[in-house]
Amino acid sequence: MIRIVISALLLSACASASAQDAVLTLEGCREAAVARSPLTVRRDLAGQKRQAKDRAASSALIPQLEVNAQGSYQNEVPKFPGDLPLPVAIDLPRDQYKAAVDLNQVIYGGSSVRNTKRANAAAEQVETASLDVQLDRLRDRINATYIDLLLTDRQLEVNALMRQTLAADRKVVEAQVAHGTATGGTQAGLTARMLELEQQRAELQGTRAKLAEALSVLTGMTVTETTVLQVPAIPSGVPGQEGSLHRTELELYARQRDQIDTQNRLLNSKSNPKLSLFASGGYGRPGYNFLDRDFAPMAIGGLRFNMPLTGWDATQKEKRANRIASQDIDQQQRDFERNVSIETEQYRTDIGKLQEVTAMDPQIVAARTAVRERALAQLKGGIITDSEYLTEFNNEAQARVNAQVNALRLVQAWINYDAARGIYK
Repeated sequence: MIRIVISALLLSACASASAQDAVLTLEGCREAAVARSPLTVRRDLAGQKRQAKDRAASSALIPQLEVNAQGSYQNEVPKFPGDLPLPVAIDLPRDQYKAAVDLNQVIYGGSSVRNTKRANAAAEQVETASLDVQLDRLRDRINATYIDLLLTDRQLEVNALMRQTLAADRKVVEAQVAHGTATGGTQAGLTARMLELEQQRAELQGTRAKLAEALSVLTGMTVTETTVLQVPAIPSGVPGQEGSLHRTELELYARQRDQIDTQNRLLNSKSNPKLSLFASGGYGRPGYNFLDRDFAPMAIGGLRFNMPLTGWDATQKEKRANRIASQDIDQQQRDFERNVSIETEQYRTDIGKLQEVTAMDPQIVAARTAVRERALAQLKGGIITDSEYLTEFNNEAQARVNAQVNALRLVQAWINYDAARGIYK
């Protein structure tokens, strides 16, 4: 029994530690944000809308039935000359009635249904591509929030290290003050700097809380003070001259051109001949024998051929407008590719510069640490004042912050470079 209790306690402790040491990755955050985004739901709805429109278009091929009823009164009916010898007297009624069921079945509709479905599919692809572009903007937002959160964590780490260092230095000065080898003014200066570091820590924690809340809302994941964010891995070399782009905007431009092509096909369908079968059956007075005054059944059926002879000019004008729209899309794509080329070149330059900067940061931090330690020894010996020591202390703190910032700026430059080419990995 004791073993069972101990095992349960160990498992509970491991689960608690695992929850506290949760590790997030940038790729995991992006995937969670995309899965949680309403844009993903709208992507599924786009396919459902197309299917509903296709079913509506297919209904034109289903036999169409109509019930028509009509009653009328006319002021005059056909009359025969009185001197015309007729075997019987003809007296046509002025009130007439008709009720019929009409049937119409399309045999050939000029490919209008097929082209309508193509247009529906093209519209769905345009909408889906547009949503993909918006999802990429969401991924960019996750990238920025994630890097800002990482940067804040690194600044908090530097702040904690410098507070620990200053606390140790202050204990040394307090001991000197107690032995009369240092003045209270030196201790007060170090205490003031400690309070400034505490104030900076509070500000950084507030910033982190806001960023963590934003990341939680976007991803649906729990981001707490103990949540660890993994730094994305980046290549060690310099980015090459990649020629191909994988931006979703390019897919959107292609789908927009396809949509224009399907619109032109649909316009052609309006000018195509159409063939249909029709039939009508009913009851009325007069029937098809208009000389009969009594109610009689009526039935008729046959083939109907339709071919529009007008509207050609309007169709050509619409096609001309579509050609202009296609040219405008081409211009937009060229302008977009040019801007992306400029953007990627800037990121490539930033990466090269930051690689040189980050390579020197460890040396700078080590040098600043050595200067600060030498200044502490001089402060102990009364050679320099507390303000002079704090200057070197602040220089070391700034060097450490700069090293962390530069390292994350290099990561961010690589992420932005990949995102500019449409790569999220």
